[in-house]
Amino acid sequence: MNINDHDLIKNLPDNPKPLFFRRTDAKKLFGISPRQLENLAMERQGPPYYRCGKFTIYSVTDFIEWLTQHPIKTNNKGK
Repeated sequence: MNINDHDLIKNLPDNPKPLFFRRTDAKKLFGISPRQLENLAMERQGPPYYRCGKFTIYSVTDFIEWLTQHPIKTNNKGK
């Protein structure tokens, strides 16, 4: 670890936001079941993910970007 790395760690906020989350956390964070994400991954249609040992993890930034790029279009005419 060099001096710059130590300074970065020392200056982290008290309650940092996570950069990644596991597939099993998707339900409580975004309301999407782990099974649905698994199915999307098998079809190569889901958000980008990484493997960390036996766990599938998602970047929070990539996941939110994927969610916002795939809205469900409705026929809401202001009723």
